[in-house]
Amino acid sequence: MKKFIILMFAFVIAAGCTAGGKLYRSALLENKRLEVDKKRGAEMCAPYDLAMAESLIEFARIELEAGNHFRAEEYLTSKDLYATKASLKADSCLMKDADGDKIADDADKCPKDAGLPEFQGCPDKDGDGVPDIDDKCIDVPGPKELKGCPPAADRDADGIPDSNDRCPDDKGFAEFKGCPDRDGDGIADLEDKCPDIKGLKELHGCIPEADRDGDTVPDSLDRCPDEKGLKELNGCQPAKDRDGDGIPDSEDRCPDDKGTIEFKGCPDRDGDGIADLEDKCPDIKGLKELQGCIPAADRDGDTVSDPEDRCPDDKGVVDLKGCPDRDNDKVADLDDKCPDAAGVIELSGCPKVVDKDGDGINDDEDKCPDVPGVKEENGCPKKYKLIVVTAQKIELKQVIYFQTGKAVIERQSYEMLKEVADALKNAPSVKKVIIEGHTDNVGNRNLNVSLSQKRAEAVREFLVDEGVPSAKLEARGYGPDKPIASNKTSAGKAKNRRVEFILEQ
Repeated sequence: MKKFIILMFAFVIAAGCTAGGKLYRSALLENKRLEVDKKRGAEMCAPYDLAMAESLIEFARIELEAGNHFRAEEYLTSKDLYATKASLKADSCLMKDADGDKIADDADKCPKDAGLPEFQGCPDKDGDGVPDIDDKCIDVPGPKELKGCPPAADRDADGIPDSNDRCPDDKGFAEFKGCPDRDGDGIADLEDKCPDIKGLKELHGCIPEADRDGDTVPDSLDRCPDEKGLKELNGCQPAKDRDGDGIPDSEDRCPDDKGTIEFKGCPDRDGDGIADLEDKCPDIKGLKELQGCIPAADRDGDTVSDPEDRCPDDKGVVDLKGCPDRDNDKVADLDDKCPDAAGVIELSGCPKVVDKDGDGINDDEDKCPDVPGVKEENGCPKKYKLIVVTAQKIELKQVIYFQTGKAVIERQSYEMLKEVADALKNAPSVKKVIIEGHTDNVGNRNLNVSLSQKRAEAVREFLVDEGVPSAKLEARGYGPDKPIASNKTSAGKAKNRRVEFILEQ
């Protein structure tokens, strides 16, 4: 019995040693696996899980050295969860770079070929600055505009290489293999017998020659293109002479009237040396300067014959068909409603009425012809107590008062503004009135511009209420931008705070 107990104890010790050695080898193997996972990125992607797995392996080693095999096995079993997590997460946060060019695959246009950052990961084998992915000649350097291929010779610069260009020295078109087509008839000039005339393909680019009379003589060479003739007579028939005067009809100015050679076949019935065709009096022998007629009667002696003289008994001028023009306005007295006052044709010889300022009072009666006025002042502006009207503006004798910081007109300015309204209603020639609002330079500029605009608009509304047409009025606020005096003094600032009325005639 004692011998059996000793044998059993020896067996347990031996079994413990065997189990310890197995656990130790397992711990070493797990360490190696963790080293592999470290290289795969576990240290960066799963630092906690990696640290826990390494710690548990270390604890197991310590327990093994202390002979606590069962405790060591517990640590190694606990380690499995963390080691698995670390392994699974190992490469999840590392950059994937299949071609090893240090450019992440998701940003790499050529992830399987190591390339350059400037080409988004693609290579450029021929170093021409065109990445191979876009380079049609990857082994031969060439410009970018030719997709990496070297330029071919092209003497005429028509985009067709000389090697493929049938007309390498004449700029042409691809459809004609580099040859031009000047007349645009779809036939290359190289094959076009009429390169400057748009023609037919079956006629080698030429057009059929016209032959209206069908005598086989082209119209361009046919002297009688509308009459079928003989080729030897240039397309004409043997000469005809209908009137039998010995002059062929083709040369006879009067082919139906027998005439003479000197008048190219025309007769001269009255024998005055003027062919009847040009003789205004063919049956009366007359003078050449009178186109075959005799001098006509001229009772008033103004060189205009009585038959053509509208005023045969009053000496006149040729331009007015023999009528006089006392006021020299080029309107005959016979038609002139104002024969003693020079006028214009469109007013039947009466003078134009001039009214420069458009106030309805003619300049000859207007004492102020350049400034719109009223009849009671003989054309001069109506006199007002608080304003003065000129051709360019309405000048105010007082300022327009507004409530401080507001666009509300004070009652004390109403009388003056009513005079402005009255003046504008009595000036029809004024096409536009610009109401300008101005301020001094105190305070914020933008606020001043806004305030001046609102005050100008308030004045405009007052004038509209007084009967001035709204279309004639325009409000503009300039703020401090157009001073008329220095803003360094109180007096200057006061002058700059104003409203002006500019007139456009």
